[in-house]
Amino acid sequence: MNKLKGYLALVILILSWFALYWLTSSRTPWQHFAAVNKEHGISVHLGDIPTQNYDRMGFTKAVVRYAKAEQGWVVGTERGELFLFDGTGRQLWKRTLGIGKLVSLCMSNAGDVAFVGEQSPEGKLYAINTHTGDVIWSYKSSAYIGSDPSQRSYPSVVHIVVDANDNVFANTYRFLMRKDGVRAYNARMLAIDKQGQLLWQFPKNEAMDSWINWCDVNEGNGRVVISTSAYDFRSDMTYKDTLYFIDKKTGAALNSTFVPPVPPFDNTVMRGSPNFSSDGQYLAAACSDGRGLLFDAEGKILWERFVSKPTQVDGAWINASGRDGFVTNYGVVFSTINTYNRENWQLPTPVEHPSCNSLFVFTPEGKYRYQFRAAGTMEELAFADKYVACAVGRNVRTHNYKAHGGLVLDLSTGQQTDFFPTEGPCQAIAISEDGKHVAGIEAPAVTPKGQIIGAYRLHIWQRRGDA
Repeated sequence: MNKLKGYLALVILILSWFALYWLTSSRTPWQHFAAVNKEHGISVHLGDIPTQNYDRMGFTKAVVRYAKAEQGWVVGTERGELFLFDGTGRQLWKRTLGIGKLVSLCMSNAGDVAFVGEQSPEGKLYAINTHTGDVIWSYKSSAYIGSDPSQRSYPSVVHIVVDANDNVFANTYRFLMRKDGVRAYNARMLAIDKQGQLLWQFPKNEAMDSWINWCDVNEGNGRVVISTSAYDFRSDMTYKDTLYFIDKKTGAALNSTFVPPVPPFDNTVMRGSPNFSSDGQYLAAACSDGRGLLFDAEGKILWERFVSKPTQVDGAWINASGRDGFVTNYGVVFSTINTYNRENWQLPTPVEHPSCNSLFVFTPEGKYRYQFRAAGTMEELAFADKYVACAVGRNVRTHNYKAHGGLVLDLSTGQQTDFFPTEGPCQAIAISEDGKHVAGIEAPAVTPKGQIIGAYRLHIWQRRGDA
């Protein structure tokens, strides 16, 4: 009898699944009920992940982009899961990719393919059909820059861009600690067409001995630019320049630019830039030393400005590192992050730098327009015409937990138009092309008092206008 009851329960469960599929037309119909409408928008739980200490370097990551072909949101997580959600938060599909973290995401021009990068023992780059969630092709970056799991030296596809023909340009890198305590880097750029054919790799015959965190492509002059981020700068390094310009068709090196460091730094480091203007004439970059720079298309420096000048207070150098640099129709945009101690980033600083957690806008000629300072660091920027959406995360100096959320600014005026609060730090953000909808990903954190705030959630918000 008990066996019969067990079979009956199983049959009822299967019939329920088919009934839900018929009602919702979803591969995973139970997820239709996972979205929660809140005061400020829709919230979807993305699963449980390890909760990081609020002050920890290398905090929880996530990626999100708007897929216009599906009018939905592609989301990648630290669990190696990729999702497509519609505008109501309903899950349309889910794909588990490997065993690593998804750390980069770029959409094809039509939004029909998502190019996804992971950090894992293989460091795969995937092309995913955004309608079905199926894998179109994949590459192992470990085949190009190696892997050493015994030292947790995992390759990562850290940044991806596409050109007008959906050719993919991806930065891959890994690092390991040498026996002498010096950090070593292995890095390469891969160029792959939309169908999955490898076009070239740069460098062709060796790996770069520098961290390459960012890249962008210029349709105007057919160049790809790579920026370096080697925090341990050594005289015996081969790739010492700050920017490398490559022919996007052949992978041949065209030229490079060295940006001299400023005291107290030994090297010029770029993390979230450079990025070309839409017409390809200019290139904007922010440096960890607090400078914002504008280059011409070939890498000649046109002007530089200190948006966050390193300052010595009580014998310690403090600064708010520059991270993002963009050229928009409304000015040249730079961003800065939290205030840090130059000698040891984990140590607290006596004061906050007045330029921390800010967005700075200049005219193309280099004239200062305005600064907008948020209450927490701007983890990511996303643009839609005159609007910029900002993911506001942690402030590790003030511990202001009300700072977290999605922020939208009008670049033409420098005024805030919307703010969508999240309980935990907002780590990633995207905006629809019409600027009407914003999606952000919140991460949980453990405060110094041991309290867990927030959860791993996707938020979908509708802008309320320019009030």
